[in-house]
Amino acid sequence: MRARFPLRPIRLVLGFSAGSASDLLARLLAPELSRHLGQPVTIELHPGENGAKGARLVAASEADGHTLFMATLGTHAVAPNLASAPYDPVNDFAPVTLVAQSPLILAVHPTLQAQTVGQLIALARSMPKRLAFASSAHGGAPHLAAALFQDMAGIEMTHLCYERTQELYNDLVAGRVALSFNNVMSMLPCLAEGKLRGLAVTGSSRCAALPGLPTVSESGLPGYEVTNWLGIVAPASTPREIVSAIHGAVVETLRSRPFAEHLAQHGIEPRGSPPDEFAALLRRELARWAPIVEKLRVLKNSLKPQIHADKHR
Repeated sequence: MRARFPLRPIRLVLGFSAGSASDLLARLLAPELSRHLGQPVTIELHPGENGAKGARLVAASEADGHTLFMATLGTHAVAPNLASAPYDPVNDFAPVTLVAQSPLILAVHPTLQAQTVGQLIALARSMPKRLAFASSAHGGAPHLAAALFQDMAGIEMTHLCYERTQELYNDLVAGRVALSFNNVMSMLPCLAEGKLRGLAVTGSSRCAALPGLPTVSESGLPGYEVTNWLGIVAPASTPREIVSAIHGAVVETLRSRPFAEHLAQHGIEPRGSPPDEFAALLRRELARWAPIVEKLRVLKNSLKPQIHADKHR
């Protein structure tokens, strides 16, 4: 007879730094999961290698449900399409559930001479490679969103990749970087305080948290769409009943009206899909982004954030 689960605190490992979309969602989710599972859920940050560092750690952990990973578009659809990814996103993990989906926000420094997506494209065309965009990971959703934007618009910008999300926002707000595609939760305070100006959201429809902000597609680049997603996976071979217990705790949390409303206020759509549906999504996303990653050569357009603001504005 299998021992009761969980027997000890659960580690929820993240592949990105504090302030990232996975970090912000995990900090909302962890206390509720603790309440439903009866054990503390602790968050561990292992940033690096576009989330691959944390993913590798979890893939090699004991398959007993006490170590989980917050999977993202970057960790399970982009990084595995790069030769350096040290894990198999399908065979090394047991999908638990798709937790949430969210668009990104395209925001610029208020002094940038671009009020719309169309004006930004025109500005970038007039000064190739002089505008810089910031992201917090090579090949993560923000980087991919900007790379796809450049490809579809026929423009060239410079990619500045930051190890820490807070450093990214420090430089973005200070005007040392012109723009960024980033998660709604971390962008909203900067927009509300006037520190950044939102131009558009990257989803197929407008975001409930920012209904006045158009999509990239409707405001200058038809057909453009990038939606980030976040889900929970466990090491492969995790027993089905343990996966089911974790899935149930997540679903109960997402069904809570206050919790769901809180996510909606931050532009996040709760999901809670069954494990098999999440597994199918992982396979689809992996296949969808493979040719795009290869085409855009995601890793070849990156520089360290050491360029002064006057070169990008």
